[in-house]
Amino acid sequence: MVLSYLLAQLSLVGQKRPGNLLVLASANVDESLIGYLTKYDCSSADFNPIGSLCKTHLRSLLGHVVEKYGFKSLLKIMTSVPTAELRPLVEGEIAQTDEDEIGLTYEELSVIGKLRQPGHLGPYSMFIKLTQIWKDHKSIEEIGDKVKLFFARYAI
Repeated sequence: MVLSYLLAQLSLVGQKRPGNLLVLASANVDESLIGYLTKYDCSSADFNPIGSLCKTHLRSLLGHVVEKYGFKSLLKIMTSVPTAELRPLVEGEIAQTDEDEIGLTYEELSVIGKLRQPGHLGPYSMFIKLTQIWKDHKSIEEIGDKVKLFFARYAI
């Protein structure tokens, strides 16, 4: 992001124009909730238009734009595997994904984030709610592990 600021300023200098430019961030609320950020990365900027949106909402928003306005180039972004690109590719393949590194999927983070915010649910209340929501596809132990993992990361 430091480079983004430098390039923003240099673009004005190169054109002999006075003023300043804003640098946009691209961090979403899921990453912010659990501290999945690094200094000077996608969270460092002047303005973050998607900072209050979760990854699942972003995907549905992109899908809407593709459907309504025909921006097919967004399909690649929609279907790409989220990665911080912190590790080099292995034989041309992504070696690290966000969800593997976090231990939660973005869909799970979205559900947990929605429960946490309005009711101010703590670990126990969150666990009780999630056992009702995820009862058909996750065991009690899995739900407990997800809740513990979320709150451990949230507390950092």
